[in-house]
Amino acid sequence: MNDSMQLISSVESAAIFLVTLPALWISGRIILRNYAVENRALQIFLWLTLGGLILTSLVDFIRYLSYVLYLIIPSADKVGSASVFLGKAPYLYYSTITLVLGIAVYGLALYYARKLVAQSKLPFIQGLQISKWEFGFVLLGIAGLVNHMVGGIIVNFVTIYFPSLTAQLDLTQLFKGFWISWLIGFIILIVTLFFMSELLNRRENKLFS
Repeated sequence: MNDSMQLISSVESAAIFLVTLPALWISGRIILRNYAVENRALQIFLWLTLGGLILTSLVDFIRYLSYVLYLIIPSADKVGSASVFLGKAPYLYYSTITLVLGIAVYGLALYYARKLVAQSKLPFIQGLQISKWEFGFVLLGIAGLVNHMVGGIIVNFVTIYFPSLTAQLDLTQLFKGFWISWLIGFIILIVTLFFMSELLNRRENKLFS
């Protein structure tokens, strides 16, 4: 790793540590305003829980910013390769896909969350005494949780790597395998969502039958 990449990595780590402070400050404002109970342990627990929710999106923002800097700044590290389930490709490809995927999931999750809010279908949030900007951070945190689940399903599968599966492949086959791995990851996500939907449908049919 060259000096510029090392600097980005160090600044990223420091920034992730520092954003815990605004995350706790924002969550503290919300908790102290809405949960004035004598049970101090409960307040601290809720404070940390909401702080972790808000922190999720802040950390993602910092990491995505570091991805952008990585893509912009010339570096010999981009020549390196990323090994995935069925192949291998320049790390630049992996970083770009991960960045685009994360931004897309955040965008869709925020759009849907705001739609639910407009339809008054998130009463556990809308019942809070909360300012607009605090509300925005909570929505970002929820979108962050969705992003981590969706990204976890796809990226965690893609990055499963068994050298024996690709040992006999040439560069062209490895590159094809790289894209096939991502395609399989998306298929697994679709199957997971379909399975979740089917479970919910069966549950509803039992309740109303």
